[in-house]
Amino acid sequence: MMPDPARKWDAGSFAFLRETAHPVSMLFSGKLRLGFAVLAAVGCCLLFPIAAEAQLKTAKEVRSLSFEEAESGREVDLSGVVIFSDPPATVFIQDETAGTFFRLNGAEPPQPGDQVRVRGQTFPGLYLPGIETVGFEITGHPGLPDPRIVTHDDLMSGRYHYQRVSFQGVVRTVVPEEESLALLKVANGSQVVEVRVDQPVTDPEKWIDSEVLIEGLAAGRINARRQLVEPYLQCKDWSDLKLIQRGSSTDTATKYSPRELLVFDVQGQSGHRVKVQGTVLANFPGGETFLRDEGSAVRVKMVRYNPKLHAGDIVELIGFPEMEQFSAFLADAELVSRKLGEAQSEPIIISHSGLMNGEGDGDLVEIEGILRDRYRSGKKGVIIVQIEGGNLKVITPELPDEEARVGSVVRVIGICRVDTISGASYQSRPETVSLELRSADDLIVIRAPTWWTPRRLTTGLFVLLLFVGVAVLWIGLLKRQVNRQTRAIRERIEHEAALEERQRIAREFHDTLEQNLAGLSLRLDAATSRGTDEKLKGFLKGSRNLVSRIQTETRNLVSDLRNFSDEDASLKDALVELSGELWEQVRVEGSAVPDLPRRTVHHLKMIAQEAITNAVKHSGANQIDVQLSTEGNSLVMRIEDDGRGFDAGADTHGKVGHFGCMGMRERSVKLDAEIVWESEEGRGTSVIVKMPI
Repeated sequence: MMPDPARKWDAGSFAFLRETAHPVSMLFSGKLRLGFAVLAAVGCCLLFPIAAEAQLKTAKEVRSLSFEEAESGREVDLSGVVIFSDPPATVFIQDETAGTFFRLNGAEPPQPGDQVRVRGQTFPGLYLPGIETVGFEITGHPGLPDPRIVTHDDLMSGRYHYQRVSFQGVVRTVVPEEESLALLKVANGSQVVEVRVDQPVTDPEKWIDSEVLIEGLAAGRINARRQLVEPYLQCKDWSDLKLIQRGSSTDTATKYSPRELLVFDVQGQSGHRVKVQGTVLANFPGGETFLRDEGSAVRVKMVRYNPKLHAGDIVELIGFPEMEQFSAFLADAELVSRKLGEAQSEPIIISHSGLMNGEGDGDLVEIEGILRDRYRSGKKGVIIVQIEGGNLKVITPELPDEEARVGSVVRVIGICRVDTISGASYQSRPETVSLELRSADDLIVIRAPTWWTPRRLTTGLFVLLLFVGVAVLWIGLLKRQVNRQTRAIRERIEHEAALEERQRIAREFHDTLEQNLAGLSLRLDAATSRGTDEKLKGFLKGSRNLVSRIQTETRNLVSDLRNFSDEDASLKDALVELSGELWEQVRVEGSAVPDLPRRTVHHLKMIAQEAITNAVKHSGANQIDVQLSTEGNSLVMRIEDDGRGFDAGADTHGKVGHFGCMGMRERSVKLDAEIVWESEEGRGTSVIVKMPI
């Protein structure tokens, strides 16, 4: 045995005190010597508990540590009884306070019932703290401690984890788990606990449906968050199971119809297995089988999947009745007998109200509707069928082919399942219901949807709107082009008509007015040569000059009418020529004035001519100045005289028989120009024309 560190420290401490106290006793005597002795004794008493508290002495102290405290490696020195040995790694021990475990680290494991003393440091463990041993020693063999009676809730709470417990219940299943391990399911009321026995299965029929008392280690599966997912009991061998009451055999079990499961019984429900007979409606992978007998159906959860069961087989099964969400079902069932395909598993036709009343729960039903949606969920397919009263979720082994498109009228045949329920007063009602098809053949397309699906209709409308938009745009562009060409044609026609009219007027002027003026000029020449009166001769000569000037203007007018070119011309040259024809006292000034279109020059020339003529005839001017200049992007023509002036506000808007100023305004409008008269009585007149270049 290893020495007790506490005792070793105690003896050494007192020896140290004696050694250190001896020199002091030589210095003092009497009462002083006695006082030091008392102080030394008190110090020893105070130091000893501190050293003792540094070690954990009980299993409860170990399992009470937090994760951080256990990870810090607290010293442990405790004694307990081995309740389960799991070589080569772990041994579980229990003392008067609780249970814990320690690691063997390659040492020879002790046996259950051995009393051991364990020394080491703590570590967190998967669920609760344990001991990383430095060493252990067997100090006796008192035997296993009495187990604590527990329920499923006690095991799930974790407070008895890694302690010896006992659990009483009815064995549901006994199946082999690996070569040397048996796995049992034991039910206590509605709670089922898994039991692991470290021995192979010998006689499963002895235990199934029997009431037993199980003694073993409370353990469980732990997740990565240090949470207890599912508790179970660990037993060393079959001797840990005590048979209280032998269960019924397959021959003696009570027979029930699906309608009779878990209905009211004066004696209450026994919790033992029963037999059910019926026609197989469906057999799904995973061990779910559905039966119908006497117009009622039931779901059966088999212990293991039997692929040999097919719809139409008449079978007898034995299992344990349990309550699901809405209806009773048979759990942990096994096959007793089977007759191949001797019945018809016809579906029942049901309405939406029948589904929502729970009439078809667990039964094979048939219903018609419109397929509204389809998608994949995991390895299975899901379709949504619209029926009278709402939508129905239908689960299929795989998504149906393209024939079953959205909008199709379909008939579905499948097992009805109540997914969720709602309670009102004393009655429970289904809230959501779904159907699960047995195969792809249970989905039948009655009528294919119209080609105009919502998606196609949306696409068609989009294409139509796009086409209409393009057509409107094309029509707008075409209309704009037509208007442009129409305007060009109209302008060309107007231009040609104007040219033709100008040429016609020019011909008429040439053939009539100019010829008549020529004749008048000849007559005036003849009269002048024959006349003897000087006064009359002067009058005729003046008339002859006037006629010559009229002829010149007429020829210029005919020339302008004939020359309809848009070529540029010099405005200054035109005004200089005009001034020479009208009055010798006209001065034309201007520089850097660009050439302008001939028609523009003609209108400006006519405006200047009218202004000069008015100044000569009405103002009594001695000098007239014509100034040309540019201001920004505008051409400015200013005609100034030193005449008597007039009322520009009243006299420029036309009088009866006087249209000169009105004509000047009309020509300015044609040029998109502004014309202004500035005049005061006795200070002359200025006519200003401002035209954008």
